[in-house]
Amino acid sequence: MEAPCHPGRPVRIKENVMKISTRSRYGLRLLMDLASRPGDKPVFLGDIAARLAVSEKYLSKLVIPMRRAGLIRSVRGAYGGYALAIQPASLSLCQIIECLEGSLSLVDCVEQPDCCERAEDCTARRIWGGLEKVMHDYCMAVSLADLVGQETAIRA
Repeated sequence: MEAPCHPGRPVRIKENVMKISTRSRYGLRLLMDLASRPGDKPVFLGDIAARLAVSEKYLSKLVIPMRRAGLIRSVRGAYGGYALAIQPASLSLCQIIECLEGSLSLVDCVEQPDCCERAEDCTARRIWGGLEKVMHDYCMAVSLADLVGQETAIRA
């Protein structure tokens, strides 16, 4: 296959550089599962793990930062488990990713210009900053309720 920008050159298949981590993907799936349950009864983590086909041990690592950030609440006891602490319409994709990953920053110099002596005069830094803003704005505009609604429509 030829590279679109360089006719005659073969395409090198590379791994995606900008990827959403497994941590964020599974964390989002966990929250979508909680949001899709009727009422706000706590759900056992083992039940969520079985539905998502993800290990309970892995999910147990994800609920810690989500609970600390106030996205979910935990209930102890025989009828305990996890439930959303925020209405799905009030929880953005950006909040979820930032809870699990930290900033949506693509390169360090956008948020920390002191890390590079050329940061103030760097055109690439401005491009990365613009791209980060577009991604951030888009992720802020998508709520957990939007995602659950889309999934429900797909499965219907």
